[in-house]
Amino acid sequence: MVDWYGRSMKIGITTTCMSYRGHHLDLDPNYKDPWGQPLLRMTFDWRQNELKLQRYLRDIVLGIAKELGPDHINENFLSLDSHWDITKYVSTHNVGGAIMGDSPRDSALNRYLQSWDVHNVFVPGGNAFPQNFQANPTATIGAITLFAAEAIKKQYLKNPGPLVQA
Repeated sequence: MVDWYGRSMKIGITTTCMSYRGHHLDLDPNYKDPWGQPLLRMTFDWRQNELKLQRYLRDIVLGIAKELGPDHINENFLSLDSHWDITKYVSTHNVGGAIMGDSPRDSALNRYLQSWDVHNVFVPGGNAFPQNFQANPTATIGAITLFAAEAIKKQYLKNPGPLVQA
């Protein structure tokens, strides 16, 4: 600790993951909870776009690190044959599942996080995003939830029904 205090740093990257049709949530046909209800299953893996982005950024980050002249470099980047593994990948912000949009043709929720199909169902959360935009989504989730709550309070409770006409 005495030797490294004030002489150690971490350089890292975070990337995002695009939405793909093959990435989805569904009910698992095999695994059930203690009451016999199916568990949620996530189908996801890294695609070449994300893996190539990691490799590209790796070269940039390692170039910066080497220029600094450290005594030791420890790298932890995905290789081109990596697969998503929940036991090794400990920081993730998976989102999606009930996408917010302008039309029921391409989204499940309107701008107020209200279901296009069932007007008394509001679904706040990261589910509203088609993909994560790289950083922690907490503040944005809070903002869209507050936006929806204000619309529920000021509009929906006075006149229940769709807040956006399709």
